[in-house]
Amino acid sequence: MPREARLFTSSAGSVVRGYLKYRANIPPRWIKNARGSRKRIEPEIAESFRSLKRLRIKRPRARVAIRNAQRELRSVLDRWETAYRKENFYRGIRILLELQRDGSSAL
Repeated sequence: MPREARLFTSSAGSVVRGYLKYRANIPPRWIKNARGSRKRIEPEIAESFRSLKRLRIKRPRARVAIRNAQRELRSVLDRWETAYRKENFYRGIRILLELQRDGSSAL
């Protein structure tokens, strides 16, 4: 079962708020897991784009079907965006921690 992203939700996705709340290290595995979540959604996004395009070309008057396909695409894109924001959130906190420790960042 995946862990809940409590740090991300409690800081409202803000890297600075997350940094101020969390003083331990961000394991590289967290960034890798967030990237994996985002990449897993991408084939579904591509299929939704193709499906919507196919409907618009082959059935331009099927308004309900096109509207449903647009809603499906929107929901998939919203999930992708959340995963993208989480990935960048963890990466940002890790960079701030490196800056605190070393004065520079390799990321």
